[in-house]
Amino acid sequence: MQSSSDNLVIIPVLNERGTIATVLENIRAHHTGDILAIDDGSTDGSEMILDNTSGIQIIRHGNNLGYGKSLIDGFSFAIRCGYKLALTIDCDEQHEPNLIPNMFAGIGDHDVLSGSRYLGSLNDDDTPPADRYNINMIITDIINEITRLCITDSFCGFKCYRVSALARLSLDEPGFAQPLQFWIQAKRHGLKVAEIAVPRIYKNLNRSFGEKLDNPNTRVEYYLDVIVKELERVKIPIPEHMVYIAKHKLGKVKLR
Repeated sequence: MQSSSDNLVIIPVLNERGTIATVLENIRAHHTGDILAIDDGSTDGSEMILDNTSGIQIIRHGNNLGYGKSLIDGFSFAIRCGYKLALTIDCDEQHEPNLIPNMFAGIGDHDVLSGSRYLGSLNDDDTPPADRYNINMIITDIINEITRLCITDSFCGFKCYRVSALARLSLDEPGFAQPLQFWIQAKRHGLKVAEIAVPRIYKNLNRSFGEKLDNPNTRVEYYLDVIVKELERVKIPIPEHMVYIAKHKLGKVKLR
């Protein structure tokens, strides 16, 4: 049986003053092991809330380095400190801390157990914004075309990882496309992947991805660029029709 001291919960934080205290309290109610917050250059007071919260560890970025960089730093911490399992959860109340024990217990002999908002329909699921849903479906289809992992949600940040598997990867994408780099490397290194259905919660419908990436088409172009660069780096052949598929689907869906 896995000891809770072997398990680390990682929380990326960027300007989450309105939710971070409640999320931390709810995580602690369902997880007795260690908690690591990565403050990615917060300027709204989140940093002070973290400083005044006992029983957590903090990595602090002096400037905003990106969501992916926060995850990578959390993974490096887990590897360095010898944890067996690491779980990532966002702090915007769109993930349910009460599911943390199920995630740790459910990973079994897999290397990653990934939350999916689209694996099945759950009671009270929210309707996602059109651009986020359509982009997720387009990119997930492309990732499956490349990897044959048969996942249903390529972007969900609620995941449980075997730390020894993370140690085999070379992740360096600092932005929101980091999960796409992860999936390609997971395929390259033969990681065993499973999904678990999680509630589809959308509380911040006006969430910003950054000035440029708030444009859905620009966001897709960025995701495709990261995918292509990663395929070239790990020497996985790029499907000749991949970009065509993306553009064809983009022409048929409403992104805004």
